[in-house]
Amino acid sequence: MHTVGIDVGSTNVKVALVGAGGEARASVTRPLRTELQGRRAELDAHELWRVVCAALADLGEAAGPGGLQRVGAVGVCGQYSSIVPVDSAVEPVAPMRLYLDTRGTPHCRAIAERDPAGFAPWIERHPIPPVGGGLSLGHLLAFQLDEPEVHRRTHAYLEPVDYVVARLTGVVAATQASMFASQLVDNRRVGTTAYDPELVARSGVDATRLPPLVSSGAPVGAVRPAVAAVTGLPPSAVVVAGMPDSHAFALATGASTPGRVGLVIGTTAVLLATTDRFGLDADSEVLAMPGLAAGEYLVWAENGLAGRVVEQVLTAFVHGSDALGEHAVADVFQGFDAALLASAPGAGGVRFLPWFAGAMAPVADPAMRGGFLGVSLDTRRVDLVRAVAEGVAHNVRWLLGPVAARAGEATEEVVLAGGAARSPVWAQIVADVVGRPVQVLADPDHAGSRAVAVWAGQRVSGVPASAGDGSRPGLGSTWGARHEPTSADLAVHDAAHGEFVAAFAALGPLRLGRRPRGSSTPN
Repeated sequence: MHTVGIDVGSTNVKVALVGAGGEARASVTRPLRTELQGRRAELDAHELWRVVCAALADLGEAAGPGGLQRVGAVGVCGQYSSIVPVDSAVEPVAPMRLYLDTRGTPHCRAIAERDPAGFAPWIERHPIPPVGGGLSLGHLLAFQLDEPEVHRRTHAYLEPVDYVVARLTGVVAATQASMFASQLVDNRRVGTTAYDPELVARSGVDATRLPPLVSSGAPVGAVRPAVAAVTGLPPSAVVVAGMPDSHAFALATGASTPGRVGLVIGTTAVLLATTDRFGLDADSEVLAMPGLAAGEYLVWAENGLAGRVVEQVLTAFVHGSDALGEHAVADVFQGFDAALLASAPGAGGVRFLPWFAGAMAPVADPAMRGGFLGVSLDTRRVDLVRAVAEGVAHNVRWLLGPVAARAGEATEEVVLAGGAARSPVWAQIVADVVGRPVQVLADPDHAGSRAVAVWAGQRVSGVPASAGDGSRPGLGSTWGARHEPTSADLAVHDAAHGEFVAAFAALGPLRLGRRPRGSSTPN
C-alpha cells in the first residue's frame, strides 16, 4: 500500500508519496500567499484548498505510471493555532486567521478580568493560560464576538489540518492534539475525545461550533469521489485525523529517542523531545503538549523567527532593491554557503540578535527587537551574513538546556530538519555553536509530509513499524550528513554565547518593539 502525506504550512503546501516499504517515491511543493497587515494575518482558505488539490495532481504526475492509484491512506499535518470558519458543506465563510493574528487577544484578557483567579483551571489542565497572542482561543472569540454574521454562518471552526481532512472526506473532526491551541481540552490525560466543560464555560466560546474530537490517527473517512476526480487519489483511500506539524517533525526526527532533540529551523526554530510529564515550565516557556501515544507528551519550545530573519537580511540588505540600486536575485540564498565560509567562526566579532518580531522561548518578550552588535570598520558583508546564521544558532543553544531539563534527558545529539538543513555550512555552524553533533535528515523540506504519510499507513493497516534503536532516523526519514562540533572553535562560540545572552538583558529596558514608527524615544 502506498501512502500520501500533506503538510499544510503558512507559506506553502508540501505533499509526498511513500511506497509500500516506506521509501520516498515523489514529492511536490506549491507556494501559498498570506496577508499580513498590523495585527491581521490571514490566508485565503479557498485558495489553500485549490493549492492542495493542484499539489496532489502534480504528485500523481511525478509518481509516473499509475499515479496515486495505489494509495491506501492519506495523512495530513501542518501549521496550527490558525482557524478557518466553515459552513455545513465545509466551505469557508471567512479567511483563515493565522497564528500571527492577534486581534483576539483582548477577548482572552477579558477572561482574567471577569475572574482574576480564572487562570488556575487552564494552568492545571491545559497548561497555557488564556493570554491571546495568536492562540486559537483568541481567533474563536474574535470571530464569535466581533463578526457575528460570520459566526452565524459557521458550522464549525477548524484548524488547517482539520479543514483539509474535512475537504478530503466531507467529515468534520479534530483531535486533542490538533485543537491544542483552542485551550479547551483537559490535557492531563492523553487520548481524551471531549472538551472540558469548565474551560469552555469560562472562555465563553460557543461549544456548538466546535468540531467533534476523535482519537489521534483515527480513520476519518474515505476520499470523496469529487475530490478523487480532481486530485488523482483513489476514492478508496482512507484519510486519518490530522496532526500539528510539530508532531509530524517529532516523528520524522525520532524525538522520542532518549538523548535526542529534534530541531526544525524553518520560518521559526522549534525544539522537540518527549516526556511522560504533563505541564508548562513558565520560566522558560517550554511546555509538554499531548503526544500521539498514550502517556506520551511532546516537549515543545519555539525560539521565534529563525529562517525568516535570515531570508529578511538576505532580501532587504544583501540583495535589496531600493533607491540605492537594483540588486534583487531570483534566489536570495544563492551564494549563502560561500558567504558563510568566507567569514571565520565568530563573524569577526559581530553578534546578531534574531528577535525581529519579539522573543519567545526561553524568555518571552514581544517587545524585544533584534539587530547587529559589534560592527566595526573592519566588518564585511560576509561577516554580517555569518553573524545572522550564528545568531539563530545561539538562540537555539539558549533554549536547548530548558528543553533537555523538561524531557529529563541530557541532549546527546540534535536532528535537524526544515529549510536550514539544506545548507551544510549552516548545519555545521549549529553543531559548533550548540556543542552537539547535528544529524541532518535527507530531503529535510518534506520530512513532515513523509512522516505523516507513513503514520497514516500504520494507522490504517494496523501494523506499526518497528521502533528500532537510537541509531536510526525517525518515521519516513533517511539520514543525510552528520556534523560533529569543531573543538577548535569551542572557546570562540562560548564567549559569543555569553555576549548573546547578555545582549538580551541589556536591550530589554529599551522596549524597541513598543516604540511607534518615527518616534525617537521609547514609550
